[in-house]
Parts: sequence; C-alpha cells; structure tokens
Amino acid sequence: MIGALIIMIGITLANMRRGVLLHKLILIELLLAMPNGFFTFFDPPAWGWYLSSTVIFLIISWNLHNVIAWMKNKPFLSKRNNAIYIGTIVLVQPYWVLEIYANFIYFNTPDNHLFASTRPLEAVCRDPWWIFTAINLFWNIIYRYEFRPLEIIRISPRFGLLLLSMSLSIIFIIVDLLSVTPVIPIGYINPFWKFAFIFKCFTDTIILDDFKTALDKLSRYKMDQNYPLPFSRPSSQIQNQMPRPSVEIFHDSCCPESLGVTVEHLEEADDSIIPAPARVMRNPNAGILGKTPS
Repeated sequence: MIGALIIMIGITLANMRRGVLLHKLILIELLLAMPNGFFTFFDPPAWGWYLSSTVIFLIISWNLHNVIAWMKNKPFLSKRNNAIYIGTIVLVQPYWVLEIYANFIYFNTPDNHLFASTRPLEAVCRDPWWIFTAINLFWNIIYRYEFRPLEIIRISPRFGLLLLSMSLSIIFIIVDLLSVTPVIPIGYINPFWKFAFIFKCFTDTIILDDFKTALDKLSRYKMDQNYPLPFSRPSSQIQNQMPRPSVEIFHDSCCPESLGVTVEHLEEADDSIIPAPARVMRNPNAGILGKTPS
C-alpha cells in the first residue's frame, strides 16, 4: 500500500495546479493514509499502539475521500441532493469515533468483542457515497453525454482506466463486506479493504478535476470529430480544400497538350475555310460618329 501511495503522490504533484482546492485535498488524502502502512516495522507492544494511533489518520483519509467524491460529483447533483450527500457523511462520524476506540481495544487488549461488532459496519459507514458516485457517473456518461463504454475508452483511455478502477474498488468493497460476515468467513483482518482503498485513490489521481469538467472536454472533442468547423481543422487540410489561384488555372489552360490540339486542328484546316476579316477603310472626311458631312 505504501508503494502505491508514494507513486500516486508523485503523479498528483506532477499534475496538480496551484490554487485548486480539489487537487490539494487529493494530495492530503494520500498523505494521511501513508503512516498506517508502516506498522510492520514495529514489534509488540509498540506495534499495537502505532497501528491504533495511525488508524485515526487513515479514517480521516477515508472520510476525506468521500468529500472529494462529493466535490467531483457535485455539478451533477441538485442543491437538495448535495445537502443530503454531505449531510449523511457528517451523520456517520460518531461511528468512526467508536471504531477508533474499538480498534485500540482489539490490538492492545485481549478483548475483541467490540471490534467484532463494529467491523461489519465499517463498509456500510464508509462506502455508500462512493458507490453512489460511481453509479451516477456511469448514468451521466450514458444518458446525459451519450457515450458508449467502448467509445469513451477509445476517445480517452485515461477515462477508461478511471472507470475500471471504480469497478474494481466496488468489487473489493463487496468482498471485504462479505469477508467479515458468515458469508465468507475470512476474518476481520483482511487485505480487501486496502485494495478497495488503493483503487479509490487511483480514481482521484487519474483525473484530478471534477467529472463534469472532464466529460465536457471529451464531449467537445467528440463534437469536433463529428462536426468539424473550418477554424478547428489543421491548416494543411484547409489549404487542400481552398480553390487554386488563377495563375495555376491559367497555366493549366495553356499547357502544351492543349496548345498541341489547337495547332493540329489549325494545320488540318483549309485556308479557304478560314477567310481573313475584311479590312475597313475609314473615310478621312468622316466625322466622329462615322458619318460623312453633307
């Protein structure tokens, strides 16, 4: 997890723009998640204390990811739906306070009953907003922007990678939820939540801007491809479609082939057939209008 976060931090620093709040929050999200991954360098009892203390920053990173998802999804939501989205994130914060305490008890004392009760609720209080964001994005891509899945992948492989990361994160969320229940009794400590979190962070890093801004750019690109305007095409294409100058037309009309045909016709013609025009003799006594004064 640490290696993936370090790579994503580098990608974010390379692509973020100064003064954009959303880009800064994505960077903070990645930085907050890093300390929890270093627990393997400690031995008990410091191991349990370090893991329990750094989980606070990890949980803050999880909730910050939901806020980032809201900011990216915000242009597609009404004012009422935006209030419900961010309001429900605030309502689940008491659970996370309990989860931090249960995590400390589980890793530092023999008592694990509280953690066994709160762990199955972790995905329920962490991931519904992300799943809604993914579904809403797919809906807008298909019905509002009228992109087919393969079409958007062809136009923007980066956006296709984002959709793939979203899908994989949801798959790992479901597996993590089932693994802490009797459906798939793997145990409360499993790596599936880490895979889900990495893919969620990856979606934030692939496209730093909100989804509407990214889709608007793709929509304009699609419009330019289907209905190109003269000023939007390369200058070479415009020059190829412009009419040729009159000098070139005159050169073509006076080419040797056309002159050869004319001379050949004239040589075959009889002199008697082409009489010379009669010469008009002017009367020196005629006036300006050609009339002889009386």
